[in-house]
Amino acid sequence: HNNAKSFVYIHNSVNENAGKLGVISLIKSNKNNNEKFKEFGRKLSMHIAASNPLSIDENSLNKDLIEKEKNIVHEELKSSGKPENIIEKISKGRLTKFIQENTLLNQYWVMDPKKKVKEIMQDLNMDLYIIDFVRYKIGE
Repeated sequence: HNNAKSFVYIHNSVNENAGKLGVISLIKSNKNNNEKFKEFGRKLSMHIAASNPLSIDENSLNKDLIEKEKNIVHEELKSSGKPENIIEKISKGRLTKFIQENTLLNQYWVMDPKKKVKEIMQDLNMDLYIIDFVRYKIGE
């Protein structure tokens, strides 16, 4: 990837390169602002460590996982005795919330919880793209 850089964040580090939780994020920018770019990369990796997203956006979220969540919510609501049309509305809202909470671009930014990650990226005006990330926690 042209202009792509990776950022590493180690949480609870025992020494410089070892800890219980690590994140590698790969991002790119089509604008040259090295310090701003590096700062965003570090903060993004910290955000990923704290928020544990499952994917970058809804399109990259595992479809089986969405279906499983949909079924869990539907069954839970069905046993409540609510009418089917109400169940559908509540299910849709809960699924939307699940997607927002588990997709990186739609999560609320840990350092500014009033804004989503995608809004922070737009505000920086750096033509930023998140290409990939890996979050690894010992024991998971």
